[in-house]
Amino acid sequence: MRTFLLALVVAAVMAGIGATVLDSTYQKQAYQAFATGGARVGDAGNNLVGKDWPSAQH
Repeated sequence: MRTFLLALVVAAVMAGIGATVLDSTYQKQAYQAFATGGARVGDAGNNLVGKDWPSAQH
């Protein structure tokens, strides 16, 4: 029983150290990891539908 409790404590300590290392050095927030300058969303004049679409002629 003593060995099992020691194993639980060691596993918890290792998980805490791993989480701290990952949070501080390797992981980024999603808005930082996937931030690119290539997405142009603001140009509404060139949409996928086109000028010949029936609802665009109203």
